[in-house]
Amino acid sequence: MSYLTIIAIVWATCAACAVFFIRGATARDLRPAPVRSAEPTLGQVEEFSRTI
Repeated sequence: MSYLTIIAIVWATCAACAVFFIRGATARDLRPAPVRSAEPTLGQVEEFSRTI
């Protein structure tokens, strides 16, 4: 390999490591995703009993 090829490979490796480090160091939104309850709320309850 020529001298310029080795320099290009080393430079590309350093650039890739820098990109991966910066992506890993960025703050992420750590709030949990909202979870819908399986039980209906009072406004969603329907009455299914028979009327007399």
